[in-house]
Amino acid sequence: MSRIATQTKHTPGAITRKQENGFILATLMAFLPLLVILSTIVVGVGIQAHETSVLQQYKQQAQLASTSAMDFAKEQYELDIDYMGTAETTLYSTDLYTVTYEVVHKGFTNEVNTQQDIQGVGRVYKTGALTPIYTREIQGKVTHSAGSSASVRFVFIIDNSGSMSVSEWLDSKNTVDVAINYVIDNVPSAKVAVVQYGTNHYSREHKYDVTVQFTNDKATATTWDRRYGPGSSSYYDLQDHLAASLARMRLESVYGPGDELDLAGATDVQYVMFTDATGENDSWCCSSLKKISTEPSSWHNNNASGFSIEEDYGEYNLLKDGTVFDEDGYSGLTSQFSVLSINQTGTTPAISAAIASPGGEWAGAVDSNPDDPEGDGLVPRRFISTTLAAGPDEILSLLDEIIEEEINF
Repeated sequence: MSRIATQTKHTPGAITRKQENGFILATLMAFLPLLVILSTIVVGVGIQAHETSVLQQYKQQAQLASTSAMDFAKEQYELDIDYMGTAETTLYSTDLYTVTYEVVHKGFTNEVNTQQDIQGVGRVYKTGALTPIYTREIQGKVTHSAGSSASVRFVFIIDNSGSMSVSEWLDSKNTVDVAINYVIDNVPSAKVAVVQYGTNHYSREHKYDVTVQFTNDKATATTWDRRYGPGSSSYYDLQDHLAASLARMRLESVYGPGDELDLAGATDVQYVMFTDATGENDSWCCSSLKKISTEPSSWHNNNASGFSIEEDYGEYNLLKDGTVFDEDGYSGLTSQFSVLSINQTGTTPAISAAIASPGGEWAGAVDSNPDDPEGDGLVPRRFISTTLAAGPDEILSLLDEIIEEEINF
């Protein structure tokens, strides 16, 4: 019986397809570990971004609680001169976390116990946890002034840089004058002052001019002319480095007894700024709101002004926490800032917002200011990003908030 051998016949196309399939499979197997690694990285980055976002939320809640603690202490001390702090208390809770506040009494600053150092503490706990996931502390002073009328001082700071044209400056003055009249009309105990600032383009000298000393006379407060920049006799004072001008005011002790901005009798200080300055700058002299480390030293230490300037937001923070006033003989005073800027470029709005105090309606970006005694990055802020053509309505609304919540509370 014969055996018939069979043989499978392969066509060239079939062989090629098998080779291709084998190559693809081998390639996929080779790349599979890499795909696993990449997917793990993507998941890890996503988790990290989520955790960062959650931590930022906790930070904001703690800042809010610490600020609330300071506000609460101020109110309680006005009601009761024997008030000396509040134990840790729940501010609010959610399913995920609990936010608390605490007021710590740090001692009195005078013999009659009408002013005390306090610490406002905000804490955030995960639900069920005994240790806070984030804590924020703010140091400050509160003054008992019940029985005596509050006497607030408003300092209107006006930008005189070269970029403020004559028409823009006139629009700015008109808005300032409307705001001044509003304050005097609505706060009988208020006094207002006007300070203009500029920096000489050639000598690098940082200047300020107390154009109107504290007054409650509307005619006096609104009768003033431009001191620096276009349309003035000091045309070459074209720049506007506000931190440097504030530093000069600090070092020349303008707030002391008998000086140009004497704060005798004041119980509250409010700064209201009008500016078009760039947020930060190290490329040309000397226009900026914030002093940064990369600015040439010739702009400051070696210039005609001859003084150093606190880095970043230091000059503002020294006014906010009252250090400047204490050095001039008036302890216990602190200050707040409201900022109107017509410069909307780059990081300028975020930097302007970092100078401004909490309140108002600005909920956008806020530049980092870790030493801010009012809370780093807390929103909203008393910052208005606008144009002068918008008129005074926005600033009047903000002033109304200040008068209602900070002066007539």
